[in-house]
Amino acid sequence: MLKTKTLKPPKKPMKQKTKKLLYGFIFTLPWLIGFIIFGAYPILRSLRFAFASKETFNAGNGIFTFKGFGFTQIIKLIQNNPAHLKIIGNFTLDILEVVPIVLVFALILALLLNSKIKGRGFFRSVFFLPVVLLSGTMLSYFSSYNLLTVPSINNGVLYNAIDSLFPAFISTAVLQIFSKIVLILWLSGVQILIFMAGLSKLDKSVYEAAKVDGASSWECFWKITFPALIPLMYINIIYTTVIYSNLGNFNPIINLINSTQTNITNYGRSYASMLSWLLFLIDILTIGLYSLIIRLASKRYD
Repeated sequence: MLKTKTLKPPKKPMKQKTKKLLYGFIFTLPWLIGFIIFGAYPILRSLRFAFASKETFNAGNGIFTFKGFGFTQIIKLIQNNPAHLKIIGNFTLDILEVVPIVLVFALILALLLNSKIKGRGFFRSVFFLPVVLLSGTMLSYFSSYNLLTVPSINNGVLYNAIDSLFPAFISTAVLQIFSKIVLILWLSGVQILIFMAGLSKLDKSVYEAAKVDGASSWECFWKITFPALIPLMYINIIYTTVIYSNLGNFNPIINLINSTQTNITNYGRSYASMLSWLLFLIDILTIGLYSLIIRLASKRYD
């Protein structure tokens, strides 16, 4: 008697969403392996330091020991160090101000550099050159010689002009922007490149069809260009926040961390670790806030 073979049902094809998740996991797998091997333990140990109740240092063998678990370091910051709280608050406002300015500045320059102008390649190289030269040593040199400020602001010429035209709260904000305009230019190179990459992928026929329908350049920007660049804005928000937070010369919290971790008598590594995690929290809140704003703005295009 012949045995009949049972046919197996055909395998269901993998969903496109599952494929994308799998590809993303494969591409990030080397980073995940490296993070687990080299990064996970120092981060967890730093978190342990930040929540330690007591810290002791053995000068003989140079070993720190940490005991207890609680919010001792945060209480020390709030009750005993109001000057440190002021530094943290000022930097929070500073980074909340710089990130959107850099994004707007980079987007405007990307739109200009993407247009048909003579010497476009030269201007692209000029605006990307600061990225190549961007380093702590270079910025420290420029800052020491006041090369990152506008001389007319320091001399009072621009200040008097703006102060006479606008209310105090507006003139203060405008002057702060002008005082950092050179630094903003230095921080915008990668963002300009990312925006230009997105602009180069846009289909020109869509703009031609919009022009035929009577759309103006302003309408084309808000209804075609801006929605297409929204995914890239998330990348630029993250990049700008991280790069600005890691500029030691312009981040007083980093200078505070370096000074407190060596002052074992009054502060120590536990206090410095707590400040490090506060800086990380500021970055997360900044990225989350502006990502939420972009997300809410993009809902009208969904």
